[in-house]
Amino acid sequence: MNRKVFLIITIIAATALSSLAQGRKELRFNEVMTVNDSSYIDQYGRHDAWVEIFNSSYGTVGMEQMFVTNQLIDIPQDGPKPKDFLSDYSQKHPDVCYEIPRGDKDTKVAPRTHVVFFADGNTAAGATHLSYKLDASRENTLYLYDVNGDLVDMVVIPANLPADHSYALAQDGESHSVADGKPQFDAQAWGERNGATDEVAITPGKFNKGVVNENIEKFAKEDPRGGIISVVAMGIVFSALLMLFILFFLFGQANKAAGKKQDTDSEPAKLADVPATTTEGQADDEVMAAICFALYQHLNAHDQESGVLTFDRNANTAWSAKSSLMRELPQRR
Repeated sequence: MNRKVFLIITIIAATALSSLAQGRKELRFNEVMTVNDSSYIDQYGRHDAWVEIFNSSYGTVGMEQMFVTNQLIDIPQDGPKPKDFLSDYSQKHPDVCYEIPRGDKDTKVAPRTHVVFFADGNTAAGATHLSYKLDASRENTLYLYDVNGDLVDMVVIPANLPADHSYALAQDGESHSVADGKPQFDAQAWGERNGATDEVAITPGKFNKGVVNENIEKFAKEDPRGGIISVVAMGIVFSALLMLFILFFLFGQANKAAGKKQDTDSEPAKLADVPATTTEGQADDEVMAAICFALYQHLNAHDQESGVLTFDRNANTAWSAKSSLMRELPQRR
């Protein structure tokens, strides 16, 4: 029994770890700004270079113990575990590698949302502050490593980006190409943004490209004044009201029919004409009492007063004779 429980727990843990790793592989560098003079500010009101990462999966991803570095790291195949090697490397070289700490809610990225890291070299400011700065005068390459040493994503940021200009994906979280099991940077999917128009808006923490609903665009083109959509909407509303009216009407009729049937079933049965089977002299009080009691008991009928049985008593009978009520005296033998 213990072996079965241990096996089940092992399978569940392996499945959970596999799902977590799969979710982390869906993280993407999405937008970067190397010179921030008057654009996005951090929680302290400072303008620093920033890096935006997008969670393209449909599940929440925790980024704790992942590594953001501006240098490609050669992880040895033998020796310490990749996690231990990367942790040790980030401690020895904080100027090029940053380990995202555990236990911070800001590093839990909800489905299809963004997280922004500030490249200010001040880790004391929070978990979303990298341990190094970006040099805008040269080309910067950023790498995102998982805890197991897998390279998740990379981006090559061109040198000398103008102040308050960003470098971003045209489509949020666009899939990258993979060669030899490693992601490859596709410069065609990236472009410079200056914020002059909506198409090149600078959007830290937001979608680079708004989601377009084809049906809305079609209605806006074919029905610019909204007449068709108004008629359709009113038609739907009145149709729904008509259906409700019909349903309530039918329901009421059914209730009426059920009520009438119930009233008919609950009416007291009427006494039928009982043909005389005996003569006046033959009928006695006992028979009449039995008939009246049976009628009242089974047909809920009575003769004069409600709940009272009456009959004419002509003579003493076994019903009223006191002698009939007395016990028979014992006889001596």
